[in-house]
Amino acid sequence: MLCIGIAIGWNAKPMPTPSVSPVASGLTPPPSKPVVAVASSEDPPPGKHALRDSVVKKPSNMMPTEAEMDQAKKMQAEMSKAMVKHQRAKFEQQIDRLTESLSLTADQKAKLTNWLDDGMKKLEGLDFTDPKAMTELPELSKLLTPKALEDQLASSLSAEQQTAFTDYKEREHHDQVDAAALKSLSKLQGVIQFEDGQRDEVYQVLTKSAEASLLAKNENPDIAAMFTEGMGIEMDPYDLGLQQAMTESMGDPAKLQENAGDQKQILGKLREVIDKRIDAKVELLRPVLNDKQLEQYRTELKTKGMGVYGTVLSGLDAQDATPSK
Repeated sequence: MLCIGIAIGWNAKPMPTPSVSPVASGLTPPPSKPVVAVASSEDPPPGKHALRDSVVKKPSNMMPTEAEMDQAKKMQAEMSKAMVKHQRAKFEQQIDRLTESLSLTADQKAKLTNWLDDGMKKLEGLDFTDPKAMTELPELSKLLTPKALEDQLASSLSAEQQTAFTDYKEREHHDQVDAAALKSLSKLQGVIQFEDGQRDEVYQVLTKSAEASLLAKNENPDIAAMFTEGMGIEMDPYDLGLQQAMTESMGDPAKLQENAGDQKQILGKLREVIDKRIDAKVELLRPVLNDKQLEQYRTELKTKGMGVYGTVLSGLDAQDATPSK
């Protein structure tokens, strides 16, 4: 939820208008009440350019306007439609695979299709522009998982189908773990030049890590991924568990509003949590890689591990560093 909010909020956020320093423009800061300026014999009258620069700009930290809020809501609505469409297509593909692998009857397939229709109606019924309604999404997402779909078959499978189902789940799990491990290995190969024998050892370590990560995601689905996986956006390119990290760093969601003003503290805590996760990733490969390779890996994670959130946090850091006018 926090991931979604930051991503949508940042992309919908209007670019701040650069302000002009009073010193740079040659003008004194405008007083709170209009006064009649007295021209000095030593100072030339300001030209048109200076007068234009003296117009008071809207501070970048002001509350968004109604038009900006409407724009953000429209963006959220479009993302929500795309998310629901992608989720339906993903589950339909799984139903087709199950039907083929287990030779499901028409009634068994209909049971899965009805489950999917009910789930999608609930998802479509949520108002994703309403923060209160969005609190229902975490629990609903746990009900709309591949495992939840497969559980619908538990009581209707024949003995032969049960055997085929066991083989199907093992094959699916292996394929998912292998795909995740190979993806991580490919990223590493783009950064590190492996020595003889290292590649296979690294792959074994990455496979164990991918399996643990997959099991964790099955228990707690990544809500941000529900919105972005159909858009070609990698919210967590190095599998650092960014959604959990952001939740951990921001504390109790119920108290998020009252803590929202201390942005610097929140960002500091988030970076601390992410650094610990990066350290853990690096330590997993310490038995295999040398010190130089480990530092190359650490640098890669620090510079690219945050994915699109790296840009978001850099922008927030820059905003905090900008002195208020």
